[in-house]
Amino acid sequence: MKKTVSLVITMLICIMSFAQLTQPYYVMHDYRKVGGNDLKVMLENEEHFWSKVAQVLVKEGKLTSWHVLERVAGPESEPNILFLITIGSKQNMHDLNETFDYGAKKVMASMGKDEAVFVQRGLNIDNNRVGMAMLNMSNYESVDGQRNFIKINYSKVSDVDKMNQLQTKIWGTFIKKSMASGAVNQKTWSTSSVISPVGTGYDWNYVSADGYTNYEDVLDGGWSTPPTYPDLTEIGKLIGGTGAFHKSVTWKILMSVNTKGEYTKH
Repeated sequence: MKKTVSLVITMLICIMSFAQLTQPYYVMHDYRKVGGNDLKVMLENEEHFWSKVAQVLVKEGKLTSWHVLERVAGPESEPNILFLITIGSKQNMHDLNETFDYGAKKVMASMGKDEAVFVQRGLNIDNNRVGMAMLNMSNYESVDGQRNFIKINYSKVSDVDKMNQLQTKIWGTFIKKSMASGAVNQKTWSTSSVISPVGTGYDWNYVSADGYTNYEDVLDGGWSTPPTYPDLTEIGKLIGGTGAFHKSVTWKILMSVNTKGEYTKH
């Protein structure tokens, strides 16, 4: 994870120019393509070292949460690991590089001298990164229940500000009510817009994410009975004029540190 934040400095230049974003809530998507023994070693590093770093940082308010996810199905050409890290405030974003260095050193210092030598050696592996994005979360709704799977819908939106307004007003109101009443077995819903990198050369600039406990609920949407959806015409017009997502990918959460700094292996 130390290498994860090495690219953040260049992204900050782009992020700070977005003055119209009031009280931004930053989220990092870090995509990796890792196979074979490299995957085994990487996940061991995340479970036994970087999760401890994340716990320290969340408890000290330097991060908001931390997740490691693995893609479910889809083509082998695509990334199979996603680090989903909620950074939170602008100050946390500004301090991010130093934050991970600080957390790693603090966890390393808590180990015995001999143990730390071998841990440091084990952390020295290729990061296998294939993509990275910084996003600003504009909506988040949740109900009680463990979230083990996240379905992320990637879109190319023509007007991000208008999309945020419509998502909040139309779908947000509908799904919040449905989740609260138990009409749907969905545990979280969020929307985020990409703030770096941006431009016409990228296939997506907006995501909505649906969190579920069980995979079967991902597959059928988790509805207890067929729902009556609100009118999504205006939202559809902003997604390439067709209403179709660029793609939808299901990710299984392998491990996480929640907003209280509590670690869970899913």
